[in-house]
Amino acid sequence: MDTSLLQLPVLCAFGGALAIKLLELTELQHVAKEQRPDFTDIIYWLPFVIMPLLGAGLAYVYITSGVELQPILAANIGVSAPLIIRAWAEINPFGKSGIELPPGA
Repeated sequence: MDTSLLQLPVLCAFGGALAIKLLELTELQHVAKEQRPDFTDIIYWLPFVIMPLLGAGLAYVYITSGVELQPILAANIGVSAPLIIRAWAEINPFGKSGIELPPGA
């Protein structure tokens, strides 16, 4: 597959996820100065790298699976990918306490 075909959708997905993080950053203007995060802490900035990489990675998976992504759809995937992956991580298919065995099993 031609790698130039992968670049634009992957970059759009990366940009979509980054846009969400930047939007969160702009919302800090409404938070009292004493309650704002410590911007010198690297932990604060990690999501600005991780979330866009997750978005770009999911777009790449779509493309390599044969899905043709237009830039707007790729950006939408980038925006939603972190939320989708978080939802997957929170799902426990075995219920709240794991596998429930019948008494005496």
